[in-house]
Order: sequence, then structure tokens, then C-alpha cells
Amino acid sequence: MLLWAMAIPPAAWAAPARNVLVLYSYSRLLPANVEADRAFGETFAARPELGVEMFAEFLDRPRFGGEAYERAVAASLREKYAGLMPEVVIAAGEEALGFLLRHRAEVFPQAPILHLSVTPEFLAAAEPLPVDVVGVPADFDFVNTVEQARRWHPQRQHLVVVTGTSTWGRAWERRIRSLAASLSPGLKVEFLAGLPTGELEGRLRGLPDDAFVFSPGYFLDGAGQAFMPRESVKLIAAASAAPVYSPYASLLGTGIVGGYSATFADMARLGARAVLELLAGATPASIALPATMPMSMHVDWRQIRRWGIEPRDLRADTVLHFREPTFWEANRQWLLIAGAVVLLQAGFIAALLLERRRRRRTAAALALSEQHMSLAAGAAGLSMWALDLAPRRDAPTADAPAPVATPHVLVDFAFTLERIHPPDRDRVDEAIRTASASGEDFDVEYRIVAPDGTLCWQAARGRADPVQPQRLIGVVSDITQRRLAETAAAQDHAALQHMTRVALLGQLSASIAHQLNQPLASILGNAEAAQKMLQREPLDLPELRDICADIVAEDQRAADVIRRLGALFRRSPPALAPLDVNELVRDTGELTRTNLLLHQVALVTTLAPDLPLLEGDRVQLQQMLLNLIVNAADAMNTLPETGRVMTISSALEAGLICLCVADRGPGVPAAAMDKLFEPFWSTKAEGMGIGLAVCRSIVAAHHGTLDVANAPDGGAVFCVRLPVRAAP
Repeated sequence: MLLWAMAIPPAAWAAPARNVLVLYSYSRLLPANVEADRAFGETFAARPELGVEMFAEFLDRPRFGGEAYERAVAASLREKYAGLMPEVVIAAGEEALGFLLRHRAEVFPQAPILHLSVTPEFLAAAEPLPVDVVGVPADFDFVNTVEQARRWHPQRQHLVVVTGTSTWGRAWERRIRSLAASLSPGLKVEFLAGLPTGELEGRLRGLPDDAFVFSPGYFLDGAGQAFMPRESVKLIAAASAAPVYSPYASLLGTGIVGGYSATFADMARLGARAVLELLAGATPASIALPATMPMSMHVDWRQIRRWGIEPRDLRADTVLHFREPTFWEANRQWLLIAGAVVLLQAGFIAALLLERRRRRRTAAALALSEQHMSLAAGAAGLSMWALDLAPRRDAPTADAPAPVATPHVLVDFAFTLERIHPPDRDRVDEAIRTASASGEDFDVEYRIVAPDGTLCWQAARGRADPVQPQRLIGVVSDITQRRLAETAAAQDHAALQHMTRVALLGQLSASIAHQLNQPLASILGNAEAAQKMLQREPLDLPELRDICADIVAEDQRAADVIRRLGALFRRSPPALAPLDVNELVRDTGELTRTNLLLHQVALVTTLAPDLPLLEGDRVQLQQMLLNLIVNAADAMNTLPETGRVMTISSALEAGLICLCVADRGPGVPAAAMDKLFEPFWSTKAEGMGIGLAVCRSIVAAHHGTLDVANAPDGGAVFCVRLPVRAAP
């Protein structure tokens, strides 16, 4: 189980925390849960004076279930929240409500329960509910969705219903079968329930022209393969030769047309407002709640266009998603601005005509002055420039072509400033501002980015214009060759330093030889002495024993030297010691900072606080984490720089420390999942295929597991699970 604590605004820090627990029926990665969780947090944050602190728990149905599992979860919740007893519990979904009704007495007997996203059929079967269990039923409207689809596709009279094999999928199948009789006559209904995904895709590709599909998605297919509903619906829509409808707005964007539903964000906001009333002192029976959650037809505009549905046939209350704006909607602000500019220009034309003659005389005088300056600068091999510090309407843009600086042309230095290498901009700007304020000369060197992306060095010297205080004038010269010569000299110096380090390695080798030579010489001397003593009569046994003891001691000394050297080159069992996983992540992040910067990868860490220690070899576990980080960075090489985000997270799950490295790359192909950890097998053209095999062997040596999965939004997630250190 994961614990999420919502951030509380500073104004509420002084208030005592009002604990609210949300128990979700399914996985935390379910898009509906993510959507609802965000809406809960936003609504609670709008009332900082109540000091709401929200916690979230997930039953992870249907992957986990059964009486033993429920007893374990109930015991875990009771112990976990013994000191943080929630004042209100929110049951998000039927599985969560059923669990709380069965185990309420042992977990949260005093807290009122608010249920959301629960169908009226489930509530009718669970009646009578306790008086402090209230909520808003959500009737995901199968009948209205199908009838609307028939109005849009009158030629399609063959409904294909797709469901899975989990308890949730079977419940949907039973519900649809019971509601099929209420559909208008003339419709043929076919159920594709519990098929393996591969077989299902083949059936959907061969659908006739008179068919359309309805599916809530599924968690498990007929082959036992697990999915998120969004993943399964996406596969269904991609394979289907007919339009696909679904009862959940959270599935829009996967290829479905739409369906009658309420968004999970709307459900969460309504539930959060009811919780705020309870925390303010209202009783559950006094809260005014609607009889059922209002539903609307939510559709994907792109699918409306794809399947030939006329926009005029849409109801006025239809909620459109992914709609492309019209030209007027997309450019309304700019069109209004353009009209205003035209009117203003018409007013300025008259004034400009009056100023025309005066400007011509001024321009002629300025041209003559600049000509004289260019002649002088040309003789010195310099290029002239001018810079107006006052705000300008015609300021250069980043994509404007830079004017060519020549000894005969006075250029606007603002174009050069736009192309100064970012690390040099503050220094150049400070020099210019200081010169303008003090009237003193300035001389500064900087780098500019050439059109081909290379860096060139320039030196600029200038001063304030005595006639116009907000203007600087000066000269600029190219010093790239001089800087290259300086860089070459620095590289030669670095090479000399490297040669010095190589010499130090030779000294180290001599030191190692000396360490071995001393005990070996002592062993030889003692052995020769022992040989001579053996030739004497009588033997001096005590002295011979001392010599033998000296030989053994010196031999052990030499063996220790060799053992320390050998440890550098051969594998050895893990040197286990108490280890903080979060500290390991932070230290490794510092080690890889430069490498990630070179790959343009942003590193995000989400570390659970107060994790227990584990028993592990720091060097080997760091080697494993480094390998995962490097692989994740390599996987995003083809992405735009803004999309290269790597996430490292830690958490405590069922007594195991879970450490995950996630990237946003293309993910792992399904065909490669089974071979990914095999030695000498790699998806990289230049890879040796041993990195992940070594990682898994390191984790196995620590009695843990290393697994990989593809994230729903793209990318791969490698998760390491290691046992917590046993109490001493």
C-alpha cells in the first residue's frame, strides 16, 4: 500500500490536521483514480482553514482478493492509522465500499463513510446501509449510450459487447445482459466475453459493416493476461472495424467515440464538498446529495469526424473532447489586435508625413557621421557597433537573421547580444549597464552562437554616447583564433598533468612491490636460519618454533597484501551492512549528474520518508542502480530534450523496499520482455547484453527481485524489491 499525503497551504499549518482517508477499489495507476485524487486535493486545498490532510489507500482489485487478503488489509489499516484515525472515510468504488461494510467494525468503527462511483444495483443489494453511510450513486448509462449510438449509426443494428474475466468484468456482463431487454427492438446483441486478447482482436477486425461495439474495458482477458481498462480499450479500438463506445469519460483519447457518463473528477469534487460539510459539523443525514450522479454524453471530436457523425446531430449538452478550434476561435485575440493596429496606423500616418522631411535631414547627417566612423574602424581592422538601451518597438527576435559585421557597416549590437552564449550573458549585460551608468569605457570578451551552432569568441570595447546617454557605441573584433590557441595551450598543460598521474601509478606499483618484498625477504631469512639449525646437534626446538612462527606471520602479511589487491579484480560475496536506500539514491544521483546533463535528462526523485534500513553491499547495489540509470538515459536519446525525464522512487510495500527507475522512452517490446535479463542479449546495436543480467544477479544475491514493466503513458519501469533488514 502507498500513502499519499496532500500538501497543505501554509495558512493551515497552525490548525490541527483533519484526517480524511480515501480507499480506492483499484490500482493507484488507474487513470480514474489519478483524476479523482487530483480533484480531491484541489477541493480540500480551497478550504485551508479546515486543515484537511488526505490519505489514499488502494485495494488493487482485481489483482488481489479473497478473505485472507481482506483480513490482512484490514489488520494493516487498523495498525497503520491507529495514531491517525480518519474523521471521514471515502469509499471510491463498489469493491472499496463492500470491503468497508464487511470490516468497518475492526478498522474505522466511528468514522462516517461517503461512497462514490457505486451503481444503484450494488447499493440495492447492500441495503439497508447504516445511517452514517451516504453517497451519490453513479449509474454508468449503458442503455442511453447504445441508443445514442444507434441514432448516429442507423444502419448498424448489431451490438457487440466486450468484457473480461475478472469479477468486475463479469459484473459488467451480468448488468448488460439484464439491461439488453430494455433496448429498442431490432437490435442483435452479441457478447465477446472472456476471450484471449489475440483472439478478440481477430474477431473485432472481422466485424461486419452493420456492427458497433460497447466495452467498459477489462482487467483480465481469457488468457489471464492483466491490463488496465484504458490499455484494453485502446487495443479494442485499434483492432475494431466498427465504432467503439464505453461508459467511462476517463477512457476518451484511446480511440472510442464516447458514452453517457460522469467524470471521476466531478464525482470527487462533489464528494469532497460533502466531506467538508461533515468536517464542519454536519451530520451524514443532513447533507443534501443528489439521488444519482448527473450524466452527460462525452465524445471524442476526432472519432466523431472519423465515423462520419454530423456535428448538427450532437445534442446541445454533449461534452466535446479534443475538438479542434475554428480559425476565429484560435486567433480571435490576434485578429482583434490586428484590427486595432490598423486603426492606430491610420492615425499615425498623418503625423509621420509631417515628420518626414525632418527625419530625412537627420538620417542624412547620421549616415555621413557613420561613414566617417566606418572609414576609421576599417583602417584599424575593427567592426563598429551601436546599442540603444532604451526600450524599442523593433527589438530583434531570436529567429531574426544577424547582420554581417564588417569594418564598413555600423551594426546594431542588440543582435549580437541575442546570440551571446547563455553563460556569458549576465557578465556582458553587467558590463554594459555599468558603462552606461558611469560613463566609463568597458572592455569585455564573450562567446556567440554562430548560425551553424558553433561557438565563436569576440571582444567588444565601447563607451556611452555623449550625445545620447541611453546609447552605447564601440568596436568589436573576432578573437576566436587567439582563444583557440589559449585552449590548445590549456590542453597541453592538462596532458602534462596526465603524464604526471601516470608516473604516480608507477610509484604505486613500486610501493606494492615493496610491501610484498619485505615479508618475502623475512620469510627467506627465517627459512635459511631454520635450515642451518636443523644441521646442528642438539636441535634448539624453542628457537625453531619461534622461527616457524615468524615465517607464518610474514606469510600471512604477504597474503593480506595479495588479498587486498585481488579484491579489486575478482568477484566476491556481498559485504553486507545496514544501508539507507534513499541515501544510496541521492549519492548515485550526484555521481550521475554530469552524465545526465550530457544526455539532456532531467532527474526527478520521489523518495518515501522514514524507510527502514536494508542489509546490503553498498558498492554492488550502487553498481546495479548506476546501470539502470544509464540504461534509462540511453532509452530517451531519441526523444526531444523537453521530454527526457527520469523518475527514481522508493516506497515500502508489504514489508519490502521497492526502488523503481522509470523513463519516458519507447518502452520494452513485448517480444523482448522474456529475454531482457538473459546474458549477452541486448536491444542496443552496440550493447554487450550483460548489464541487466549483472543487475539481476546482484539483486538475487540480496534475496530480492528485479522486474520490468511498460508504463501506461509510455516508457519502461524497472523495479527492485529488497527485504527489510531484520531487527538486531
